[in-house]
Amino acid sequence: MSDAAMKQEFFHIDEHNRKKVIRQDRTALEPGSCFLDFNGRQLEMLNISSFGCAVLVSATEFQDLKNWFEKNPHIEANVLYKNIQTQNVGLRWARAEDHAKSATGEMIVGFEVLGEPLKVDRIKALEASSEVIAEQTQYARDLAQLPAEFKTFVYEMKDWLEKLKTKIDKLEAETPVDNWKEAQDYRLTIADTVAEYLGQCIPAKYSQVPQLIKTFTPDQLKWATQFAREQIGHLVYGAPFASRAYYKPRGYAGDYEMMNHLYRDELVGKTLFDQCMHKYFIDEPAGAAVKNRGQYLFEKITQLFNDTPAKQPLKILSVASGPAMEQQIFLQNGNQFYGRPAEFTCLDQDEESLKHAQRQLHSAERFARSGFKFKFNNMAIRNVIAAGCPEQDYDLIYSAGLFDYFTEPVAQMAAQKMLASVKPGGRVVIGNFSKDNPCVPFMELVLDWHLIYRSEEDLFRIFKGMGSKVWVEKEPLGVNLFVVIQK
Repeated sequence: MSDAAMKQEFFHIDEHNRKKVIRQDRTALEPGSCFLDFNGRQLEMLNISSFGCAVLVSATEFQDLKNWFEKNPHIEANVLYKNIQTQNVGLRWARAEDHAKSATGEMIVGFEVLGEPLKVDRIKALEASSEVIAEQTQYARDLAQLPAEFKTFVYEMKDWLEKLKTKIDKLEAETPVDNWKEAQDYRLTIADTVAEYLGQCIPAKYSQVPQLIKTFTPDQLKWATQFAREQIGHLVYGAPFASRAYYKPRGYAGDYEMMNHLYRDELVGKTLFDQCMHKYFIDEPAGAAVKNRGQYLFEKITQLFNDTPAKQPLKILSVASGPAMEQQIFLQNGNQFYGRPAEFTCLDQDEESLKHAQRQLHSAERFARSGFKFKFNNMAIRNVIAAGCPEQDYDLIYSAGLFDYFTEPVAQMAAQKMLASVKPGGRVVIGNFSKDNPCVPFMELVLDWHLIYRSEEDLFRIFKGMGSKVWVEKEPLGVNLFVVIQK
């Protein structure tokens, strides 16, 4: 055997000169939760590993403790987690250092474990159990704040939806498997039928919500909202429309893909029940009103073209344009106006939304060959409010869903900037959901979708004195209002 091999075979560690360290794979402990108990002392444990632990020692007792360990190098100690004994361990002093963040000179003392390792998993389990118990206790306290009538309403709503889901799941199991078209027809028929039934039942149920919560304190309203979403959210958020409204993947509800869901009217969702719920959401009054909004704006654009000489250039701007569905509809149905000098601008602060509108309009233009010019401006809405629109002399500026989020002063400022950018005789059209929207309770309580609702009187008051003339129009359901300001 070589000398090198001999050295490896008979290596030696000098225990007296060996540097004692505390392992780095340690787990931090919740302050005030875990203690070492020995010789009438209780020392708070800061962190642990299977082979060691660190404890906190006050400056006044440190020297006394150090002296005691010099006489008693090996000790037996109980490990306590919130007064629950987890085990008995053998320990010896390893090292000590100042607590870097202590203002009172506290020390950190590290111990090495002798014999049986520290049961880290047991302490983690106790910590997890303690957290669950604390959360459950708080949940019970919060729930106790809610009146029984509200809790009964939510429980009954949950039960009603769960029973319906069970029945729809059974229907889904019977979906034809040999013919794709037959399967789609089967699912669509059920979704249409059930969505109509939901439209008859659900609004009657959630119409009770305003009365139930009218006397709630802010804290009660907070817990009521959390409780309702915990109880019935899983039955609702499977619908793609509801999911986007609640989870807000673009950072806000009402994004372009939600608008697309409304206009496409497709059978989407992982399960047949989800598809039924999705169909209900896009067909309920608020969803139908948005679809009507697209048609309304299409008619406004058509009216502008009809009222303008054929050779006169037209400039149209959509602020917070989203998918620009009204422009898509016009491009697909306005062939009598093809070839006229017209420029459409989409302005949106959501770049992805703007790119989607660009793809859709350019794709439609490949087939229409209208000759219209389409422009796309990625601009923050706050900059529009502060500095105005990117250009002037527009014939029509409209914003379909932006003002639902504006307070009155902001709405006035934005409208004034838009009005300043239209030519004399031009018009500004501003959409706003009506206070008569019957879907408000469900939108706010379950979907976390909050808008600022306004009446015709509100709109007249806010925009009074702007332009030469102001009037209010509405789509057929009366859920979406439109104030029209003529310069």
